[in-house]
Amino acid sequence: MTETPTPPDDTSTSGSQPQGRAQESSQGPSQGPYAPTPPAQDTHASTNLMAVAAFALSVLGCLLAPAALGGVVCGHIARSQIRRSGEAGDSWALAGLILGYLLIALSLAGLLMFGGMMLTMFGIMAFST
Repeated sequence: MTETPTPPDDTSTSGSQPQGRAQESSQGPSQGPYAPTPPAQDTHASTNLMAVAAFALSVLGCLLAPAALGGVVCGHIARSQIRRSGEAGDSWALAGLILGYLLIALSLAGLLMFGGMMLTMFGIMAFST
């Protein structure tokens, strides 16, 4: 049987090999110009739970008016925490604030209209006798 010659070793520092190639081979495999990028790290900041609670309470305020007040309070607290800590969720808190203030304004307008109707009815009844 005849032995086949083995190819020359790439890691040798022969005179025909460029100097940069010898340094690359000692550091590991060459990455080339299209080296794979490392996986992106999760840079998401966690969502502030107080902001989600503000939105949930404001939505609940459609059914129970006092819950809208809780949504406004939680929304202000959440925005303060978000500015301090850099968490995500500012849009949740802002939506909770807008919805909460809107529901409080509608509730107050309804109460004023109801009160005005009651005063008018009792005023008419008082003068009719």
